[in-house]
Amino acid sequence: MSPRWSNISSGLYTGGTSGLLSRLPLIGKLGRDELRVLVQPHQLVLTRLGGWRKQRVICEDVITIARPSPAMAGDAGIPAPAIWQAALTQLALALRDQAWQGCQPRVVLSNHLVRYVLIPWNASLSRPEEKHAFVRHCFTQAYGEPARQWDLRVSPAGYGQATIASGVDPALLQALQHCFAEAGMRLQHIHPLLMQAINETARQRSKRAGKGKRGTASASGLCLAVLEQGRIAVLLQQDKQWRSVQCHSAHVDALPALIQRDAILAGLDSQPWPVVVYSAEPGAPRVHISGRALQQFSREIPFVRQPGLAETAS
Repeated sequence: MSPRWSNISSGLYTGGTSGLLSRLPLIGKLGRDELRVLVQPHQLVLTRLGGWRKQRVICEDVITIARPSPAMAGDAGIPAPAIWQAALTQLALALRDQAWQGCQPRVVLSNHLVRYVLIPWNASLSRPEEKHAFVRHCFTQAYGEPARQWDLRVSPAGYGQATIASGVDPALLQALQHCFAEAGMRLQHIHPLLMQAINETARQRSKRAGKGKRGTASASGLCLAVLEQGRIAVLLQQDKQWRSVQCHSAHVDALPALIQRDAILAGLDSQPWPVVVYSAEPGAPRVHISGRALQQFSREIPFVRQPGLAETAS
């Protein structure tokens, strides 16, 4: 189950009944379409889905974001715009379109906009406030004083296992709520892209194995790479436990070196491990890694194949 920002208040999220791709709509809203929005600094992907048990794409749009130059910050000490501000300005305009009205919105935040920390198991922590303080401490150790202000969420994990925590600027969450409120929609679900990738690749790999398709070679470990334009998240899993979670500003060509680097830092020998690649964007390039068993996936709801869609997103 994935951590989510179901409201804009701070606190430690420890699980709930609503997962990332929950198929059970709110009571009384079974007939409403769903609007999924992937928010990235360079683009927005809006997808309207109809149906319940079997969702279908009704319409989709990929909107390129014209990001302001650093010079726009001015000379009077005015801070440069946050990395997400241009995207949310464009989102507010896009939501006025009738094509997106009357939906239940669900937002996925780019890994450019979320920070992650692998939280080690700590048996001495029992009370929620102790766990919250420990997670906050892990974030400040990793990212410094700014992390003290972030809104944090933790993905549930088994007893004795490390877990993945996510941190987001609360101003971003408030701005998202405002965007959808202005469009007459109530935003209840905000999720990090990394957790969507983990959930969806697990489901798709299971389906592939169930259909008897040839999968990756069996191994004690697994490398998961989540690809976006200019951003690669690398996760290393050994014996079904996460051992490393790192995000890098890099191009896809750097993926083999990044896996090797992160494995060395984590004290792991990942050379025999298969690599699972999750592409978050339409038009993403295929990945080739010599000497590695490789599986490639993208989001479970396929992108609508419109003329020029891949070019628009590149």
